[in-house]
Amino acid sequence: MNIKHTSLFLICTLLCMANSANAAGIYNNNMSALNVNMLTDVFMSYTNYSEKMSDLFVHKVMYGTMDRLDEYGDDGSTLKTLNSNHISQSDTFIQNIWVDANHVNENIHYGQNISEHGRFNLATVGVTTRATDLKYGKISFGGFTSYINTNMSDFHGNGDVVGIFSNYKYKNFKTNALLNTGSITNHSNGAKFNNSWLNIGANASGTFKIDDTFFVRPKIYMSYTFVTSDDLYINGNTVSSDNYNFFNVAPALAFIKEVSPDWYGSLSAKYVAHMGGRNDINIGGSEIRGLYLDNHTDIGLDVEHDYKQFVFGANVHKQIWGMDGWSANINVKYAF
Repeated sequence: MNIKHTSLFLICTLLCMANSANAAGIYNNNMSALNVNMLTDVFMSYTNYSEKMSDLFVHKVMYGTMDRLDEYGDDGSTLKTLNSNHISQSDTFIQNIWVDANHVNENIHYGQNISEHGRFNLATVGVTTRATDLKYGKISFGGFTSYINTNMSDFHGNGDVVGIFSNYKYKNFKTNALLNTGSITNHSNGAKFNNSWLNIGANASGTFKIDDTFFVRPKIYMSYTFVTSDDLYINGNTVSSDNYNFFNVAPALAFIKEVSPDWYGSLSAKYVAHMGGRNDINIGGSEIRGLYLDNHTDIGLDVEHDYKQFVFGANVHKQIWGMDGWSANINVKYAF
């Protein structure tokens, strides 16, 4: 997911200058763009942690529905108690807290038949506020902090991310806005340098009912990322990378199904268009043009299980074309 394009570039530059390696290796800086792309996907998913899949499947509380409420034969107090608890919960400021763990294993393809392999691990903790009623719709907010570990080519990195987001929902439509910033310290062959980025994104979706246990959700997200990197000084030469700017636009479609009581699943497909993409490198006054990242498609399978006030989720995603690999995620939410 995210280490930084310039980082890789700087490292590979170092190797190229020292070992007269193929100049194409310098362009590995774009690997970081791939990482930021994938981080954007993950961070955008965090904005949806304000809700559960089960929120779509509203089973009306009716007296005598023993299969869901175990009310059979009671005096009617069960329903009153449930309603009382619901009022009490809605008064809390925090809706849920959550932890999330991601692993990504990817081959990244560039122009000129150049590919690189990268892996990263991401651990995140976050919180979402309860929704506030507006004249039209509801709005909630949240924040998160993450730790990143990356391994690409012959270097590794560690870093941190902080982010904030908002959710707005009106009837069947929902929008999300995200702002996050992070920095990674990279190490390779004795060299050390930092990469930093700022990312903003927005997502819009609509959810439509097919039947009582099946929904379809078309959506699209757009994001902008700015990446910068430290300069290196090698054998009297300055090795630097231009600041890197790019946009992602990703239309997607998800099918959400209630498999059985308290078990839910989603099958989704997304096409990520990467725009902006080249980042030039300067080595001792000589400039080298960067390569570009190809677009990619992501296909995902998500599963969610509700147990009392806990929500357990897991997913596996497969990427094809511009990125060829897979990613896995597990998360746990506690709802107040």
